[in-house]
Amino acid sequence: MRLDHLPASVAFCDVETTGFGNDDRIVSFGGIGMINRDLAQGRPDLEYLYLVFDPGRANRGDAEQIHGFSDSALRLQDPFAVHAVDIWRFLTSYELLVAHNAAFDVRFINREMTLSGLPALRRPVYCTMKGYRALKLGGSAALSAVCRHIKLARAGHLHNAIEDAWLAMQIYLWLHGCPLQRRLRGSLPRTPSNLRHAASGPYRVGRQAPHN
Repeated sequence: MRLDHLPASVAFCDVETTGFGNDDRIVSFGGIGMINRDLAQGRPDLEYLYLVFDPGRANRGDAEQIHGFSDSALRLQDPFAVHAVDIWRFLTSYELLVAHNAAFDVRFINREMTLSGLPALRRPVYCTMKGYRALKLGGSAALSAVCRHIKLARAGHLHNAIEDAWLAMQIYLWLHGCPLQRRLRGSLPRTPSNLRHAASGPYRVGRQAPHN
């Protein structure tokens, strides 16, 4: 498998939020770092960063039904600022940032960086949604629709930030004529690394992808 035409390193990311407004905040972040040389040699050593946060405000509308984190569960978590440096270092250590509907993700990430006293991301960004639309295949370019087109699907009905970052990675590889890496799905983290559980009370999170 040849990936020589791709950047040497790529970070795929996704965020889930309390809503879509200017005062909404990030609920969870999923990032996957890929070194193309290792993937081409059949020795993929992916780096994962999967975190959940207290957004400091309630979910708006049906946001909880989308990402699965209840307001009561989110109040137990760290604010984004506690992990902002780790996220900034992770994303800036790769040559290219990739996301589906990247303008949405980067807008929210940069807003959180500003609130945390950190500089905005300046790495080049590739949007897989725009890449798919450029093919002019018609139909929706939403993540779920594109995944159906290339024979992929979420593990469940909830949007999981680390799984959606993985799906963006698969779409990116497909758009660039590279084989999909389905077997890597089983290595995805099952829960955010910083997740705090209540002793009792409501908490919901999406079912993780099955190993394959």
